Amino acid sequence: MFSGAGVPEAAAGLFPPSAGPKRDAGALPVCTVSLGAAEGWALPAGSSIAPAPFGGYLVRLAGAAGPEWLWLPQGPRRVQLDARGRLLKVEPVALDTLACSADGVQLGSSAAAGDVEWVCWRLPAGEPVPPTALERGAWYLLGSHTALRGRAGVYRHLVAGTVYEDRLAWPNQWRVFSENDAHALHLVLGGLARASADPLLAAIRRQVLDAVLARQSDDGGWRHGEWTDTMESHYRLHCSAMHLMMDTLAEGPDERVQQALAAAAAFLARQTEALAFGQWLLHDELEHSVEKMRLGPFRWVPSRAFGKSESNMLVLNSHLDATVALDRYAELTGDTRHAALVASARASTRAVLALRPAEALYRLLFRLIGLTFLPTERASRLPLWQRALKRLAWQHLIPRLPDLKARWPRLVMPGGYIDRELTLRTWAHDYHAVNLMDLARYLRRFPDEALVREVLVAGLEFTRTSGILERWRELKYQKYALGFWAEALYHVCLLDPAPRWRIWLAEAMLVLEDLGMGQPPSLLGANAEALAPAEQLPCPSPADARLRVANLGRRGAPELLLLNPTAEPLVLAWEQAPADALVWRDAAGHELAPGATIAPRSWLHGLPVARGEG
Repeated sequence: MFSGAGVPEAAAGLFPPSAGPKRDAGALPVCTVSLGAAEGWALPAGSSIAPAPFGGYLVRLAGAAGPEWLWLPQGPRRVQLDARGRLLKVEPVALDTLACSADGVQLGSSAAAGDVEWVCWRLPAGEPVPPTALERGAWYLLGSHTALRGRAGVYRHLVAGTVYEDRLAWPNQWRVFSENDAHALHLVLGGLARASADPLLAAIRRQVLDAVLARQSDDGGWRHGEWTDTMESHYRLHCSAMHLMMDTLAEGPDERVQQALAAAAAFLARQTEALAFGQWLLHDELEHSVEKMRLGPFRWVPSRAFGKSESNMLVLNSHLDATVALDRYAELTGDTRHAALVASARASTRAVLALRPAEALYRLLFRLIGLTFLPTERASRLPLWQRALKRLAWQHLIPRLPDLKARWPRLVMPGGYIDRELTLRTWAHDYHAVNLMDLARYLRRFPDEALVREVLVAGLEFTRTSGILERWRELKYQKYALGFWAEALYHVCLLDPAPRWRIWLAEAMLVLEDLGMGQPPSLLGANAEALAPAEQLPCPSPADARLRVANLGRRGAPELLLLNPTAEPLVLAWEQAPADALVWRDAAGHELAPGATIAPRSWLHGLPVARGEG
C-alpha cells in the first residue's frame, strides 16, 4: 500500500505477510498485491469502514493520537494489459467477507488469487473534507466523452498507473491511453481543489500528472497504438499532455515538468510537412508515409494539393491545437526556438481557411447536404420532393464529397460548416464542434487573425440555425459533439462579452444536463490556457447540488451563469458564496434578490454590482 509520499506506517499489518508492492509506483498511491485464494485483510481493533461521501470507502483506523483515515476509491480489481500496455480488461474482485467487530474489520475474498490492484490513499490528519455541491455534479471528459462523477471516478480512468479512456475505442475495441482524458481530469480536479481547498483533490491531480509523465517516450512523444500495432502517436493527445504540463508550470516552477515539456515541444515540432504556403502540423504518426497509412483503418482519395504528400489528410483541428501548444510553450518558458514554425503554421492556417474554390458548386451541394443536418422530426415534415433530395444527398453526394474536395480543395463551406479534413473517405460532421472549440482557442492566442474570427462566428451561427445541434442530440455516437459545443462557447464568452454567447452557453448546459453528459471542465474557471492562475477565481458552490455553475469571471471581473435544470424552483443560495457581491438577472433581464427562487429550467446571469446595474 502506498500513500502520496510512500508506504504509510499506519498501513503496517493491514496485509498478510505475502502481500506487497509488485512494481515501483513512485509517488502513485497504488498497490498491486499478490494474495492466496484464502487470504484477506485484517484491520486493527477499533477500526471501522463506511461509504465515503465522495465515493468509495473510508477506513477509520484507531490511533493513540486520534483516528487516521484511509480512502479506498474503488474495490480491488484484476487488470489485464496487452504486451504494449493497452488495457484489455478490468475485472472487479468480489469481497466475500466484510465483518466489523470489537476485534477490528475483516475483509476477504475467495477470488483474489494473483495480482490484484487496490488503490488506497492515506488522508491528511483530521476529518476528511466533505465534497462540495460542485463535485457532486457531473463533468464531461473530452477524451472518453463520458462523465466524471466525483473524485472516485478518476480511478475508472487511472488504472495500473496509467490514464486510459473509459470506453472501448473504435476500431479495435480496446481501452486506449488517453492524455485527452488526463488533461480533462486535471482541469476538473484543479477547479474543484481551488473551490474547496481540499488537499486530497490536489494530490489526486498531481497523481494524474505523474501518470502522464511516466508514459512519455525517450524521444519526447506519447505513443498510443489506437489504430495499429506500430504504437503510432496521435498528436492531439500529445498536445493534451503538453497543455497539462503547461497548466502545472503556470502555477509554479517544476524542473521535472520543465524538462519533459521541452522534449515534448521538440517532438511536436518535428511532426510537420511543408505545403506551398507554409508548414502543416500533422494529425498522427501514420501520416508520415502512405505505407504507414495503409496499416490504419481508413481509405482516402489520393491528393497532392498545395504540394502536400498523399498521406497528409490535412486535418484542421490537430493543426490548430498543435500551433496553439507550441506558441503557448514559447510564452510560458521563453524558449522561442519554434517561433518560425509557429509563424509558418499560422500562414498555412490562413491559406486553408481562405480556400473558396467552386463556390457555386459547393453552395448548391451544401443546400442539399444541409437537409441531412436536420433532426428527424423536422426532416419528417419536409415536402416529399425535399425528402427525396435529402436522400440523394445522404446516399450519393456525401460519399462523393472527398473526391470533390480533392479536386477543389476547401474545408470552410458555404453557410458556415467547417469540415474536419480534406481527403479521408469519412463524414464526421461532429468534428464541426471540435473545430469551433479550437478556432476559439486559436483566436484567443492570435487575436489579430480576422479571418479566423470570421470563420468562427459563421460556424457558431451555422450550428445554431442549421438544426445540427438537435441532430447531434438524437445520434448515439455524435451526441458527444454537444460537449465540445459547450466548451467552445465557454472560450467564446471569454473572448466577447456579447449576451448571445451566454444565452447559447446556458442552453447548451441545459441540454448536457438533460442527457446526463456532464458539464465541460473549463466551466469551473480553472483552465490555465484560458486564464492565468493568478487571474482565476474559485468557483462558488451552490447550496443545492442540482444547480449548475459556469464560472466566466476573472480577478477583478467576476461573472457567473447559474442554471436550474430541474422541473421545480430552486433557491438561490450558496454553500460557498462568490467572493464578490453580484447582481443576478434572469434571461428576461429582471433582477432577483438574494434568496429568491430560480424558475424551473431557467438560468441567471451574475455580474458585479456596478456592471449589473449598468
